Amino acid sequence: MDSLVKKKLKKFQDKVVVITGASSGLGLNIAQEFIKENAKVSLCARRINKLKKNYQNKKNVFFQKVDVSSEKNIIKFLSNTIKKFGRIDILINNAGIAKSSKVENIKYTDLKKTFEVNVFAPVIFLRESLKIMKKKNYGRIINVSSGGSVNCADSFFLYSSSKSALNTLAKTATKEIKNFDIKINTISPGPCKTAMFPKNKLSTSLSIPTVKYLSSLPKNGPSGEFYWFMKKIDIIPDLSHIDWSNPNYFKKIK
Repeated sequence: MDSLVKKKLKKFQDKVVVITGASSGLGLNIAQEFIKENAKVSLCARRINKLKKNYQNKKNVFFQKVDVSSEKNIIKFLSNTIKKFGRIDILINNAGIAKSSKVENIKYTDLKKTFEVNVFAPVIFLRESLKIMKKKNYGRIINVSSGGSVNCADSFFLYSSSKSALNTLAKTATKEIKNFDIKINTISPGPCKTAMFPKNKLSTSLSIPTVKYLSSLPKNGPSGEFYWFMKKIDIIPDLSHIDWSNPNYFKKIK
């Protein structure tokens, strides 16, 4: 039993893990778990006081205040991560914001900010991390999406649509890096209680097994998939069998 526990604790030993939005909620929970696993953890968030409170003087932990709506901020943070740890093995795109509004009342400033944080930032983090991961031919990337990306709740178009982009990001990028040992998947943490959704009931800790599973996938593991509490859900149908150029195909399905 002792040997099994020891082996489990070493699964992420010295792995370099980048986590965005790590000052509270799910990001904090994930960061704490990897710190327990003796990983080398690089964290960012807007609230530097929260980062200091949670991670000051922690061994093998680097943190930096980052405005993820700024491409320059992201690139500088990742550059500092490489200076500190030399590589990136695991990226967890967790940072996000949620604003509610009926579609007819959406403000342009809210639309712009939501997509800057929930879409543009994960794309930049993934883009820059892929450059590093390709050199080592290894990487595990997790995009924290939402069930809302599929359920499309009333008054949450901004959140739902931005999170749905993360689902297609994983699907598309997976096809582009198929010759590398890099896996890109998406998770929904379910209706968990966070600062964004204080009325939700579930604990963020329920997503930890899924995060750890997708962070330690073998070379032949899944990629481009959507997970909800360890369960893979096919939210994007496979239409690759369709011959879009053949008009006779569409006559058959009328």
